[in-house]
Amino acid sequence: MKEIGKDFLWGGAIAANQAEGAYNRDGRGLSTADIQPFISGADPVDLHFNDLDSSTYEKYRNGAYFYPKRQGVHFYDRYKEYIDALAEMHVKTLRLSISWSRIFPNGDDAEPNELGLAFYDRLFEYMKSKNIEPIVTIFHYEMPLNLVDKYGGWANRELIDLFVNYGQTVLNRYQHVVKYWIIINQINLIHKEAFASLGILKDQADHYEQAKFQAIHHQFVASAKITEFAHQLSPTLQMGMMLADTLTVPYSCDPADVKLNFQRNRMQYFYSDVLLRGEYPEYALTYFEDHNIRLEITESEKELLRNNTADFLAVSYYWSNTVKAGENTMDPNSTVKNPYLKENRWGWSINASGLYLCVSKYWDRYRVPMMIAENGIGFRDVLTADCKVHDNYRIEYHQEHIKALLEAVREGANVFAYCTWAPFDIISAGTAEMTKRYGFIYVDYDDEGNGSGEFHYKDSFYWYRHVIDSNGQDLG
Repeated sequence: MKEIGKDFLWGGAIAANQAEGAYNRDGRGLSTADIQPFISGADPVDLHFNDLDSSTYEKYRNGAYFYPKRQGVHFYDRYKEYIDALAEMHVKTLRLSISWSRIFPNGDDAEPNELGLAFYDRLFEYMKSKNIEPIVTIFHYEMPLNLVDKYGGWANRELIDLFVNYGQTVLNRYQHVVKYWIIINQINLIHKEAFASLGILKDQADHYEQAKFQAIHHQFVASAKITEFAHQLSPTLQMGMMLADTLTVPYSCDPADVKLNFQRNRMQYFYSDVLLRGEYPEYALTYFEDHNIRLEITESEKELLRNNTADFLAVSYYWSNTVKAGENTMDPNSTVKNPYLKENRWGWSINASGLYLCVSKYWDRYRVPMMIAENGIGFRDVLTADCKVHDNYRIEYHQEHIKALLEAVREGANVFAYCTWAPFDIISAGTAEMTKRYGFIYVDYDDEGNGSGEFHYKDSFYWYRHVIDSNGQDLG
């Protein structure tokens, strides 16, 4: 029986494009995140930014909408205030990302932007002064917009070297202050975050699914090259790959449900099988053959993948899904609701035992160190007249999920960090809302970017601080 270690990293996670703002300052270029609009009055479940075609892309980029991620929650200007608040909550780590277009404004620039690099110098040094360990994601759903316009996104093999150059630049710069790196955020979410992750316009591809998997191959190769560089640079650097947990359960014990579930889950293991085991599995090659997907993979790339596997697995877990033969397909978006689970207003099911299954299954399969890179759920919080937020629903959610995590650890899983999404309120990734709040700290901005920006500590702030102080032994 294991317990979490005394050096366990309790913390939270954010993304640059959802927090920083300052989208046109200090040499930063436009990114894909900067053209995601918020459309007031739309149904929250419809406010997604996924499979874009050329006409929608042009409509979004013409500046006719309000784009919340351009201002975020002003983390770029107020990072010391945010870090101070996290230090007051006693967090041990903050997982965050670097904005690619802040370092290379066009993605293919000859030299990096020194002002952008200097911002992260200040940020990481300040975090260290507050004893908060940075866990850094190199690419988190924002790429320079020029790479979409000029190259067609990750479907173009040229992005491998452009991304590797960016990765090497930040590794060289921050190797002495950042130990843990995640190269690509949620690399498997090409069915939910296709444009944000790949930068491909679906009508520009003759075979959209093939283009997406070719783009993923390019991301695999770039990840292996960056991992190889990091290991040569310093043996202390830990390079991780990240999945969103999309493993499903069968709707029933009907053998057809069980078989579909098994096949679906294998195609989600595919991404980590390549980056942790170092080769394309036969079941994936069979899937590609059956779906007329012909990938360009060289022998030298196979060798590169084989010799440069990731050091750890980062997983995000939010909800669980169910599949039913006859109603669902191999499309990861095709699911049925689990009648035993409650949901939030955005349709996210709440299932803490799913985190136990997630961690346990990945540990049994790979036996590599793991971290929970994201875990949380959005709610509409109410700020009372005396500036309090009584969010027992959030406390209960994290309470049950941490219990599930500790159960997996007791049974042997090697987990070194737990990062809630997000420790303070930020712009929503999928819907670009501010009122879809995740944080332990209420940040007073609304969906239109108005507000005082003041911080108000929710009830969950004090609860999470107590959990951290007890190293997870007292969940209150």
